[in-house]
Formats: sequence, C-alpha cells, structure tokens
Amino acid sequence: MTKNKRYALELLKAKINGERIMAYEHIGALTGYSEKQLRRFVNEIEDRGIEAMLVNGNTGKPSNRSAGSAEVQYILNFKKQYPNISIAQFMDFYHEDVIFNVVKSDDVSKYGLKVRSYSFFKSLYKKNRIKSPRRHRCFKGENAHPLREPSDRRGVLVVIDGTPYDWLGSGQNYSLHMAIDDATGDVLAGWFCPTECLVGYCHMLKILVTKHGIPENIYSDKHTILKNPTEGYLTQFGRMCEELGINMIFAHTPQARGKIERMNGTIQGRLLNDIKRKDITTYEQLNSFFNNQYAGYLNKKFAYEPKEKETEFVTLDKNFDLSNIICLKAERKILDGCAFATQYKYYQLIDDQGEIVKPRKGVAITVHIDVFDGTVRANYKGTVYNTKLVYVHKKAPLKKQQIIENQKQLNQYLKNKKKEDV
Repeated sequence: MTKNKRYALELLKAKINGERIMAYEHIGALTGYSEKQLRRFVNEIEDRGIEAMLVNGNTGKPSNRSAGSAEVQYILNFKKQYPNISIAQFMDFYHEDVIFNVVKSDDVSKYGLKVRSYSFFKSLYKKNRIKSPRRHRCFKGENAHPLREPSDRRGVLVVIDGTPYDWLGSGQNYSLHMAIDDATGDVLAGWFCPTECLVGYCHMLKILVTKHGIPENIYSDKHTILKNPTEGYLTQFGRMCEELGINMIFAHTPQARGKIERMNGTIQGRLLNDIKRKDITTYEQLNSFFNNQYAGYLNKKFAYEPKEKETEFVTLDKNFDLSNIICLKAERKILDGCAFATQYKYYQLIDDQGEIVKPRKGVAITVHIDVFDGTVRANYKGTVYNTKLVYVHKKAPLKKQQIIENQKQLNQYLKNKKKEDV
C-alpha cells in the first residue's frame, strides 16, 4: 500500500482536536503507516505543524555523507596515478591504499576521507568526464554461446590457456600461461614467457601440482605444444600429464573455454595498473608476484564456492621428484665408449660416487633433459643417473640467407656463386 502522509497528518490533527474519534489502527489501515509511526507524528504535529512536517528537514541542505571539495580533489589527484583504470579497480585501490592504509591516516583525517560506494565513483567518473576502459559485452541474441555448468568439485577440471599481452608496457608481448579451476574460478598458477611455449606450460604445471595437487582433467585448446597433430602420439606436455595421471581434454572453440577467456580479459584490464602500483619492472618479478600474491588477491575478489566441498586434487608426497616427469624425454642407445648422444653432445652415465657407469653398446636408455636449466640425466634399468659431458659435436654452419631485391642483384649473385663453385 502506498503511504499518504498528508492524509495521515490531517486525520491525526482531527483526532487531537477531538473532531474525529479514530483508533490508530484504523488510521494506519487508511494511510499505510504503523501505529508507532503515527504516535511519533502526533508529537511532531504539535511542535511543527502539518505543512512543516510535509517538507523534508534536509531539503536544500547537503547530505552528511556527501563528499566535500577537499575530499573530491584528493580523490582526483590520486586518480592521476592511474590514467587508464576501471571504476571498480580504482575504488579498490583507493580503499586499500588510502582509507585502510595506516600510513595515510593523517590524510584521511585532514581531508575527511571516507569509504565510498561504487555509485559514488561512477558519478565522479561521469561528472569529471573520465572514461572507464572496461566495457561489458552483451551476450543476448542467436549467436550467444550457452553457459556451461561448472564442475561440482575442485580438481575435477582445470582449464589452461596462453594469452599474449604487453604486460610491462615495453612494446613486447609476453604470454601468460595460466590455469584456473573450473569449479570455483580460482586462479591456480600462471607463468609469463616471451612466447606461448613448453617452458611456460611446464612452469605452470609444476606450480599447479605442487601448490594444489594433481587434478583429474586438464582442458585446453589444440595448440601443438599440448596436442600432437598425429593421432596416437603425445606431445612432451601430454606425456607429462599422462605420467601424472591427468587426462587431457581439448576444446574446439575459444567459446568452449569461456571461463578462462573471461579471466584473461579481467587480468588484462587490471594487472597493468597493479604492476605500476607495485613498481614491477621485470618479468622475473612479475612471475613471483603473480603466483605468491596476485592469484590469491584475484581469488578473494572473483572466485566462488564449489557445489561440493570435497576435492579431487591429489596431494603430492613431499618426497615426490617431479624432475623425472616435468622434463623432455627421448630414447637413445649406448654408443662406443659407454656414451650416448643428444643435442650434438656426448655424455656418459655416472653414479652417486662419480664413477662412470658402463652399460654395453646398443642398450636402450631414456634421456631426461631438464626443461628449465637443460641438465641431462638418463634412466638406465630403472635408475636415473646423472651424466658427464665428454664431447661436443660441431654443428654444420648455417648457410647465410641472401636477400635479392631486383633482377640485377639476382644475376650478380648467380655469377658470383658460379665462380665460388669453380
């Protein structure tokens, strides 16, 4: 029922003057006010009168919560540090770095700074003609991709992807190799490399299984690092996952991996300002910051609880040696001198005492090459041995490529080449 204040006050005035005999319950039924409110009105009518009560006491006065000019100017000056920042992220920065920062307590008191709502910052952006870089796409229409239900438990499905971006603003793109949990949206691990590559995915995989455990499935695109184009054969990354007991599932379209695509967009919109805020200047710093601080920060803001509390992540034993799985593996045979060849180099196996192990010629071994530092080890009869470099094979020199710009240069090149051959 819509409340009618004037009618309620007129009835109460008549009741006070003895002109009408009406119970508060009856007046409330006619006007929409409770008995408690009506009794409060009675006390005010005698002091202020009906017309005064119909005018808001704060009309024409600024709200006690409205921002003063000093506070607004302080916020705008703080905004200058981040020229290209969304409303939501700027609100976070302002509250975290100013309002709740003990170092800024004097500023908070001096300028009357307060916790402000999203609508306050939205109005501030609009009034000062500040554009927010964040734009939300509309997914209505025939081409909208249906949303997939998230997994019930953590660890059932981990989605991975590599996305290039100029994170440090240096003019050079670096790819973020990232893993998120499908059940919660948690960012589990990430690693930045100059290109989307095996090393980046291996760093990501190592952090993932070390910090969170081994998931049931990994969901990815069909990049050749992840999926071998030849049916029946695994890539090195696929073999690592198989040895860890992880099943790999491949998506046909980016839309099928919409959750990680959206998180990529969120991180691209936010991380550049966080990099500036934390004064990060190298990708080595960024990799450490992302995994030790930023992933947790994102998860507190954007992750959600799974449908079921149980987890399918399998925790690694503390003595488990990942280096025997997260590595490049290749089959080789022992040659003369108890040596084997890989990458134009010859190695011998050595035991824990530094003595040379002497398998017979022709015996098959599995070479392990560390993805991160290139260390070479080898598995012989179930034991993984360290190796000793004994000889480096000289590579054939690369032929110099000749750039020909016109017919005259081509004729001269062919003429000189003929002389060299003679």
